[in-house]
Amino acid sequence: MQQHNSSNSSLTAFVSTEILLGSTALSVCFILGVPANIAVIMRLTGWIKESSFTPRLMLNLAISDLLTLLSLPVWIWALLHGWVFGLVLCKLLSYLVYLSLYCSTLCVILMSVQRYLQVLHPDKWNKLGRKGKKILLSGMWMLSGVLSCYAPILRTVNQGREEYLQCSLCYSNDAERVATSIWEIILFVLLFPTLTYFYFHLYQGVNTSAFFSSRSLTKLVTRIVACFFIFWIPFHISNIVIITAVLLKNNKLLEFAESGQTITTSLIFINSCVNPFLYAFSARASRQQAAGTENA
Repeated sequence: MQQHNSSNSSLTAFVSTEILLGSTALSVCFILGVPANIAVIMRLTGWIKESSFTPRLMLNLAISDLLTLLSLPVWIWALLHGWVFGLVLCKLLSYLVYLSLYCSTLCVILMSVQRYLQVLHPDKWNKLGRKGKKILLSGMWMLSGVLSCYAPILRTVNQGREEYLQCSLCYSNDAERVATSIWEIILFVLLFPTLTYFYFHLYQGVNTSAFFSSRSLTKLVTRIVACFFIFWIPFHISNIVIITAVLLKNNKLLEFAESGQTITTSLIFINSCVNPFLYAFSARASRQQAAGTENA
């Protein structure tokens, strides 16, 4: 009983504002996002066509979003009370989250490239065939698994800033920390000009061609990509600030950036929560597109 009271007083004394805000945001994401993604998966599975590819990408994105959100209760508990689940679960859940997030990122890239080819160069896209499209989807998950390998290596259970144990990234030196942050930024930096190029030419082609029936699904994919950037940019800005603070050996700036990452990380989970509502908003248009003109 005395230990329980001590734990409560410790929680009251040490939980910071950013952790309370972050845990609240994550709780909302779990409550709204898990049932919404399950509903999307069931709906897409129920009416998806064998030959349709964009809806299959959306299905894979919903699965990766669901996997990301399912671990939230554990992370919320750890934020408020400390990590009590052991080293193995720390590494396992970290790998699962990173795998899902990288898969979501690759899904966004593939959606953009696929819409560009399907709408403006259908002959080139159709040459890929069913087998090639299946290889793309399975390769996307395998590549995500490879890109996520560093997560369980660097993740460990140690004492956090809030005076209790946390499952967090642990770096042996500043060079390793800077390299990890740069690695997480690289994919995003490469992603932005690539998608800008494809979407510029895609909308230019759609507006000057007869692909009117392709516009509804293209708009849905565009909304998904736009939300991806909106919710991911703060996290990468935080990474840039961390790199700057480490290189300048500015401890105050580093502490500020680390505190902010609790909130910016929450935005990434919000992105996984928002996607199902974008599907719901465009469900009728997507179904018509898949049933009519989606022959990818």
